[in-house]
Amino acid sequence: MKVLVAKNLGPSAWFEIEERAIPTPRQGHTLVRMYAATVNPLSNLVLTGRVPSSIAPLVLSNDGSGMVMQSNRFKAGTKVAIYGGGQLGITEDGLQQQFVLVEDKRLVEIPADYSLEYAAALPINYVTAFQAMTRVGDVKKGQLVVIAGATGSVGHALIQIANALEAIPVALVSTTDKAIHAKQAGAHHVINLSQQDMHEEIRRLSENRGADMVFDPVGGELLGQLIKTLRPRGTAVSIGFVAGTEGKIDIPDLVVEEKRLLGYDAWMETDDDVAAAMKSLQDYIASGQVRPNIDSIYAMQDFTAAYNKLNSRTAKGTILLKLSED
Repeated sequence: MKVLVAKNLGPSAWFEIEERAIPTPRQGHTLVRMYAATVNPLSNLVLTGRVPSSIAPLVLSNDGSGMVMQSNRFKAGTKVAIYGGGQLGITEDGLQQQFVLVEDKRLVEIPADYSLEYAAALPINYVTAFQAMTRVGDVKKGQLVVIAGATGSVGHALIQIANALEAIPVALVSTTDKAIHAKQAGAHHVINLSQQDMHEEIRRLSENRGADMVFDPVGGELLGQLIKTLRPRGTAVSIGFVAGTEGKIDIPDLVVEEKRLLGYDAWMETDDDVAAAMKSLQDYIASGQVRPNIDSIYAMQDFTAAYNKLNSRTAKGTILLKLSED
């Protein structure tokens, strides 16, 4: 089988496609024929050497989809989504390979009529969005919810989950093209940061009260500015830092109006939490409330183009690396 291996991590990172033997099945594990794996910000953090526990050579990607080949738990031919927890693609080989042997608990059965492309995009992006909004943020019907990085893979998921929860999603974008995409994704309101003042627009939309909640997968200097847009006792949830790990937060913004700043990391979830979240997401899928957006699909040999697209920050949805040859 073909395997995409990061032979080095950090500034001089590089990949190589290798031939390896198909893994031998064993108890408690399922052999999966991979259909696709994501090319996502986490993989890029690993690739660029910003995850100290990751050591090359390493196969990247923490989520994807495929078909069961051999298992004591699942019937052969079953479609599955794979959620790698804090190990796959981080401290042990991940999913950018044509066959993978995965612990049974890392698999979630997907309906037979559901797209494998969509299934690949579900585990990290949508579990993150769902848990951040329900378990951490406790979003309520009618709340004004501001979403930064709204056309990225997690941002798109946040818009859909906000709609499913009957909140009012406000998308923050940086271009006219992304504004159109965010509206198509279901945002009730869109703020184009290249043309509009975020603070003024949120005051207008909230009738001067401020946003009930903000969700930030971007990080950097933006987080502190987002906190300023909150109403008294509003909540900011930080779920990423693709724009940087440092930023300025004015402490009085938190203290004087009792605003809350919370963090969310999908790797803190238990396997049971993930399974429950995926079950809820399947219900949303069945009702048509969740439909992952796929930005682009690349063949394994086009991995350079896939990672370049990720680094360009122009992707509007999930980037997939297709691993099957049919």
